[in-house]
Amino acid sequence: MQESDWQPHIQQMIRDHQIHTVRMTLNDNSNIARARYIPAQKFLELGTNGRISFPSVLFSMDTSENVQRKVGGGFRGGFPSWEIKPDYSTFGPLPYKPGIARLIGDLYRGDDIPVETAPRHVLKRVLQEYEKSGYRVYGAFEYEFYVFKETANGLEPAWKGLHCFSETKQSQVEDIFVSLLNGLAEMGAGPEVANTEYGSGQFEVTHSPFWNLEIADMAFYYRTSIKEILHEKGYKATFMSKPVNDMSGSGAHLNLSLHDERDQNVFANAGAPDGLSDVCRWFIGGQQRHARSLAALVNPTVNSYKRLQPYSFAPATNTWGYEHRGAMIRIPQHRGSKTRIEHRLPGADTNPYLSLAAILAAGLDGIRNKIEPTPPLENQDAYLSEFEPLPRSLWEAVNELKKDTFFTELLGESFMTDYLTLRTAECDRYMKHVTDWELKEYMDIF
Repeated sequence: MQESDWQPHIQQMIRDHQIHTVRMTLNDNSNIARARYIPAQKFLELGTNGRISFPSVLFSMDTSENVQRKVGGGFRGGFPSWEIKPDYSTFGPLPYKPGIARLIGDLYRGDDIPVETAPRHVLKRVLQEYEKSGYRVYGAFEYEFYVFKETANGLEPAWKGLHCFSETKQSQVEDIFVSLLNGLAEMGAGPEVANTEYGSGQFEVTHSPFWNLEIADMAFYYRTSIKEILHEKGYKATFMSKPVNDMSGSGAHLNLSLHDERDQNVFANAGAPDGLSDVCRWFIGGQQRHARSLAALVNPTVNSYKRLQPYSFAPATNTWGYEHRGAMIRIPQHRGSKTRIEHRLPGADTNPYLSLAAILAAGLDGIRNKIEPTPPLENQDAYLSEFEPLPRSLWEAVNELKKDTFFTELLGESFMTDYLTLRTAECDRYMKHVTDWELKEYMDIF
């Protein structure tokens, strides 16, 4: 549908669903969902060329909402207003918030110049490179998350113990499953399966795959909607990678495949011994070449790296294998048209736009330069020291990213400068903070 054709369609949806308020939203470089609310009538008056203002200073804020003066033009630039241009194809009523609709916007400076550091624009640039190469991307993020209930004693997990897939335990929290599955289905997210995971209060809800930009858009909607649906029921959901000591971390595994212009899965090769094509192998090779720098783009917080521990079903080494859940990249058993990779490096706190952009960028390097991966794991322990380790901290990953000029070339110099500044600031703030662990460990002995 052309942009000019959206107006009557949107008008009809607003009438049919009695929409009184429209929420225009986007994801920033600190992975914070930002939004502005617009009365429905005012939104319709904008027309297909309409825009609303957006303060650029928000993109200079880190996760603590502190302004990092070295991001963008800083105070010398005066923090001018940008504009949000709505993407009407993402418009949809929120079934769990009657009268409210939501859509995603893109950021522009004056004269129709995209904000090159905005995550959605970064992903669009990478997808354009894939389009030039004749590829379409098909996939979905697979989120895990924790759910807590507010009590007189503070936050308590929605369920206790270790009851992964337990029918008995799951039946006790069916209100959570039903509300999520119904809400996500009504908004068109295509939820597939839901279950408890390997941590007290931990859940997983998977959804159907989408194409190209929609992969990240739906992941963005998914995470936000889950938090909102459960908030309405008195629960608190978190997508921190490691919110609880001694419990399983939460991942956002990315399942994806590439397809050509005839919609043939180019990761598949029925004539190969393992059913994988050269393109698939080279894509994996690109992930491995850039794995240590890629970590900073798909695991953007200090907390992310507390998930990447040996023997935790999260990757700790730069490895891949068939049906291997200890490796960074797992190849599920399906072949032919269903051939795909499962990238297990991203944590639940990943920015889906930047994560998908970075993984696709690394894969494109592998394809263009025919980078061969290491041998796949075969009956091997992925956590052994003989394999290249992944970064153990955000600081280590950021330093690796600073050295990898490839991402600067493909994702953009301005984006990389701002992103590294924000992540470095987070590392610095963390190093200045005295934690409860330090007080407990050292207070009485020194």
